[in-house]
Amino acid sequence: MRMLLRAVPAAALVLVMSSGGDAMDRSELAKVLKTIPPNGPFARFGNVTMRTRTKQAGMEPVVFPHWVHRKNYTCRVCHLELNFGMKRGDTGITRAQYTRGKYCGVCHNGTVAFGVQAADKQCHRCHMESTKELDKRFEEFAEGLPMSSFGNGIDWAAAYRDGSIRPTNSIGPEITIPFPEKLKQPLKLGTASPRSDVSFSHQEHFAELDCSSCHPDIFNIKVKSTTAFTMDTNIYGNFCGACHMLVAFPMNDCKRCHKGMSNSFAM
Repeated sequence: MRMLLRAVPAAALVLVMSSGGDAMDRSELAKVLKTIPPNGPFARFGNVTMRTRTKQAGMEPVVFPHWVHRKNYTCRVCHLELNFGMKRGDTGITRAQYTRGKYCGVCHNGTVAFGVQAADKQCHRCHMESTKELDKRFEEFAEGLPMSSFGNGIDWAAAYRDGSIRPTNSIGPEITIPFPEKLKQPLKLGTASPRSDVSFSHQEHFAELDCSSCHPDIFNIKVKSTTAFTMDTNIYGNFCGACHMLVAFPMNDCKRCHKGMSNSFAM
């Protein structure tokens, strides 16, 4: 059984990330604490719980587990081809839309994946009173995959490279998009604070995403034109934090980007 290594309490991370050594006031600290990934079971990191419309309909909340889909499809399938927003709440999906074959309904039609139409009504597969069964499925799935101490305990980039998972890149005919030669060299970003430089790999992100996933909505595509790019803004869910606070490995896994650092907050 894989070890359930977790990050130290979020407050430690907040103290390090606060800019200039100035103390945050209580309300600002509370906002940051809400954005930091939970230190709970691996299986629940990256899950998106949707309650607003389900509560109005008198149903259990919808729990969307990214890991279930990520093992079969790259991020670009849902976030480019199916038009799901990168941030929770951006899409505003309704039951009427997916029963007409949009969004989730493209696959969840009773043929590709389980459906919610009258003939194949499996509402409980998404509307969950408890995630215990889902958690158990995750533990079984994760057992043979490359490990990480953060997020959901899976090193997804390593799993993709070694063939442990082979997600398809399109729901239509498989497409191959050439990767620009000049982007193969990792991008080195200097830092103003006393920590190591950041190493960013376009190639690792391009393996599962599309250029339009990040540019221009999250990052301006022009060189040096992205302003206010700081650790603080990332922790608040901007820039890298759009994914690396909620789904991809969390930002307290410092050495994944700051190669010269140790993960000083790991137990």
